[in-house]
Amino acid sequence: MIERLLGSTFPGSTELLAQLRHAAVEGGCGCGCATINLSVDQSSATPAPVISPAPVSADISDGDTYAGVVLLVDGGFLSCLEVYSIGEPVRDLPPPHAITPRPVR
Repeated sequence: MIERLLGSTFPGSTELLAQLRHAAVEGGCGCGCATINLSVDQSSATPAPVISPAPVSADISDGDTYAGVVLLVDGGFLSCLEVYSIGEPVRDLPPPHAITPRPVR
């Protein structure tokens, strides 16, 4: 999912994509949704020159539920794949090809 989001071209997307090999999942949300917190080994990765702490997002079509994902960045490093919804929490992410990333411009 993160690779799909970073497949969009926006300021910092190349650096964020390179950070994935140095990233680890640090946990998730207590509500049971599919949100994951990320930690990047900052000694091995270059910070990204992003223009927003939420540089890319995408909607998730899931029947009657409005939902989406937002990739969050802190200090130029990947920090979270936030999954949000109105209604029931999204517990499983759709396949990456089912979303269309929307970078912040």
